[in-house]
Amino acid sequence: MLPAAELTEIVANLAALQLEPNIAAQVIAAVIPPLLRSSGPPAAPLGPARSASSHRRAGPRSKPGGRRKRKYERHAPTEARDRALAALKANPDATPSQIARQAGVSRSTAVHARKQLAKEERKAARKNKSRATSTPVQPTDRRSRAQHFLRRELADGPVQVSAVEAAASKAHIDTTALEQARADLGIVASRANAGGVQAVQWSLPG
Repeated sequence: MLPAAELTEIVANLAALQLEPNIAAQVIAAVIPPLLRSSGPPAAPLGPARSASSHRRAGPRSKPGGRRKRKYERHAPTEARDRALAALKANPDATPSQIARQAGVSRSTAVHARKQLAKEERKAARKNKSRATSTPVQPTDRRSRAQHFLRRELADGPVQVSAVEAAASKAHIDTTALEQARADLGIVASRANAGGVQAVQWSLPG
C-alpha cells in the first residue's frame, strides 16, 4: 500500500490541475488502484511449479503401479520331469509327443527331458573313456608277463641270474614282478663254475 504522504501528494497535484469534479474522480479511480496493486508485497515464487520442474530434471516420473515385470523361466515340476525321463528310458526311440502322452506331461517337458538324458549319456561316455585310457597295468598283468618271460628264457636250461636280469630289463619287466614270477614258478637257484667263478643261475623246476 502507498504511504499516506504519497497519496496526499497525488491528490494535491490533481487539485492543482483544477479539473472538473467528475473528471478528477475518474482520474483518481484510474490511477490510484493500479498504484496500490503495484506497491503491494512481491509475489512469492511458485514453490510447487519449481519443485515439479526440478523433479522433471531429476528423472522421468514413474507411472503409478508401473513396476517392472520380472522374467521367470518356467521349469517343469520334478515329478513331471522324472516321469518323462522314466518314459524315455523305457522307450528311447519314442517321439516327444508320444512321451508326453505316456508320462502325462507337456510336450516341452518331454523335450527338456530328452535333452537332459542325452547330456547325462554324453557325460557318462566321457567318464568311461577317461577311465579306459587312464587305467594302469594291473600287477597281475605284470606278473603274468614276468612268468611268460622266465619260461621262455629258461626253456633251454639254467641261465645265469645276471643274464636273466639284463634280458628282463630290456623287456621292461621290473625286478619286483620278476621276483614274484620266480616264486610263482618255483624257479630253482643253483651255483655253477663259469671260468672258475661260482655264478648263480636259475632253472625251471623238474
